[in-house]
Amino acid sequence: MSKNVSAASSSGASAPSAPAATSPSTPPPVVVRRRGGRAIWAVVAVVIIVVVLVGVGLGTSWYGLQKSSTSSPGSCASGVTLQGAGASFLNALMSSWKSAYTTATGNMIDYTASGAGAGVTSLADKLVDFAATDEPLNASQVAAMPTTVLTLPVTGGPVVIVYNLTGYSHPLNLTANQLAGIYLGTISNWNSSALAVNNPGLPNQAIIAVHRADQAGTTYVLTNLMSLWNSTWNTTVGTTILPTPWPSTPHSLAEKGNSALAKAIAANYGSIGYVDLPDAINSHLSTAGVENLAHHYIQPTIAATEAAIANLSGQKIPSATGNWSAVSWVNSPGTYDYPLATLSYFFVLKDPSLGYTKSVTDAQVLIQWLHWALTKGQTLSAAVDYVNPPANIVTQDLNALGTMVYSGASIPACT
Repeated sequence: MSKNVSAASSSGASAPSAPAATSPSTPPPVVVRRRGGRAIWAVVAVVIIVVVLVGVGLGTSWYGLQKSSTSSPGSCASGVTLQGAGASFLNALMSSWKSAYTTATGNMIDYTASGAGAGVTSLADKLVDFAATDEPLNASQVAAMPTTVLTLPVTGGPVVIVYNLTGYSHPLNLTANQLAGIYLGTISNWNSSALAVNNPGLPNQAIIAVHRADQAGTTYVLTNLMSLWNSTWNTTVGTTILPTPWPSTPHSLAEKGNSALAKAIAANYGSIGYVDLPDAINSHLSTAGVENLAHHYIQPTIAATEAAIANLSGQKIPSATGNWSAVSWVNSPGTYDYPLATLSYFFVLKDPSLGYTKSVTDAQVLIQWLHWALTKGQTLSAAVDYVNPPANIVTQDLNALGTMVYSGASIPACT
């Protein structure tokens, strides 16, 4: 994967010039949901964005899709169940979306959080109407699809470094180099001198490095950042959804799914791992600050993640049918940007008749669902700790829906 910005690559655990550690008088931070006026204004801002997007699309029958050549569209069918599978990263948002979408339309979403890689395989094997991951498709995944696939960024958030050092009263601050050392096994004890440089008073305790056992987008995001900063990781493991084999460490655990990984951290003193923000919050886990390009240790807040994604939204964004494999949202250059940010993607076949979708009626509902998630669904993100994609990307997504066909023919519009 190409770098977003130049980052000095070094081997082993020698971190880039580390900033001074955060004041030791502060207890280990636990990220909590924002409350009060700021959250309300965030929701108001999202609503305004959605109103603008809907207004832009009023001239088309799909709010941004191609106009129907017939009279005004009728109502979409109800009682249809769509099948989806993939990343557990967006589980909390999917739960909120599914309920609200069913209430609004009478249609249902059956989503299985099987892991990013399993979701993509399910779409290629014609087992689901759509897949979700936290990584763009690579060339081999695109080639495995039965037809052209659309890449639709739908939400975003931070990949959170969580740990269990109950009784340790200082905030934990880590560099990408140190994280690579932990997962390579070259840093195996919390009181290692490699960690003491920016973390005073760590206990003499073996590190239990917990990773995902399944193909996970969160693993992809973490390994992306570590590959940019640690030459040993980059050349021996690289950016991947599942290192095979996983680097050998003195003490390690592997778990399937973010929720299971969070539970393993909570149950094992001395452990460290990585999950989505809702799982970190709901499990009441301590979260580490991660060093960014400006040499600040940044906590995985919504504001720091929004800033990171916004600052990288100016990179060259491919079309929905283009090659996204070089697009990355880590290592953003902003002064207070969180360096482990990501967008999550829906993948859908441009002609769903060549996949799982069984009828043109189901294809109409599939477009209805995708359009709903990209408009009304965006107003629900902040309440469950997710970040909306930049408006220009949402607009591109909506326009891409207008290119979908069924058995090569235009899909009749419905609302």
